[in-house]
Amino acid sequence: MRALLSLVIGFGVIALGNYWFNPYLPICRLPVAYSIGNFDEAFNISREEALLALEDAEAVWEESLGRDDIFVYKDDSLVHINFIYDERQQEAAEAESIRRDLSIRGDANEVLVELHGRLVSEYDTYNIEYKSRLSQYESEQDEYNAEVERYNQQGGAPPDVYEKLESERERLDSERRSINELAEKLTDLAAQINEIGDKGNELVGEYNLRVNQFNDTFAQGHEYTQGDYRGREINVYSFVSHEELVMVLAHELGHSLAIGHVENPQSMMYYLMDEQPYPATLTDEDKEAFALACEGNFGLRLLGSFQAVYNGLIN
Repeated sequence: MRALLSLVIGFGVIALGNYWFNPYLPICRLPVAYSIGNFDEAFNISREEALLALEDAEAVWEESLGRDDIFVYKDDSLVHINFIYDERQQEAAEAESIRRDLSIRGDANEVLVELHGRLVSEYDTYNIEYKSRLSQYESEQDEYNAEVERYNQQGGAPPDVYEKLESERERLDSERRSINELAEKLTDLAAQINEIGDKGNELVGEYNLRVNQFNDTFAQGHEYTQGDYRGREINVYSFVSHEELVMVLAHELGHSLAIGHVENPQSMMYYLMDEQPYPATLTDEDKEAFALACEGNFGLRLLGSFQAVYNGLIN
């Protein structure tokens, strides 16, 4: 019994010693001091731009929690943030290039769809006019022919009636020519509509194929492989924009607080980067995880320190 008690006391002393004095034990100690370590300029951003992204990542936590004591930049800090350029950034750059190409193609498709819709609407308007005028013309032409036939059977129209009939014939001839021009316009519009429709179908088919290829290769929900937190090192491997860099940094800074992953897909500490909004903010789950890791009682924080060891190994 005394041996068991000694073992428990010894374990407690070791745990307490690690809690207070081991700077490499992943436990929440505020503020977390960090600095930029290795910085590969192949990312095509300056250190100043990286620092701005870090400030924005800090703000995700501090503004959401209403605090200003969570993170601090110090040149002699133990937490180093490294920018490591490798094949992941090359893949991210390729994905972004394809994404831009798809965006351009998508815009072009929308322009064709809009143009096709306008032409169809124009065709429908002209077609209604064409049918109405043609019906009116045929009715008036039949009346004219019947009247001419009637006067012919009477041996001819009087001079004044003849002039009126001749004037009506000229008007009907003019209307027929105008209707024929409208019919030609409808034919041209129909040809344009068919041509744009065929082209649009071709482009949409190619666009959908490329989208499917992109989704199969790049766009599925993915874990935060753009960065990781190991011990006292945050490594950033890939990003394609300031916004994505902020998301990666905010997530990994969360791990530096000994916070593991949470369940809400919109949370900063969710294990997938897919559904989080931007500008980024903390969800209730993120805040609860912070409170447990950094504001809980001694026992909970001590237990959290051992859980954080496991999180540090898998995240």
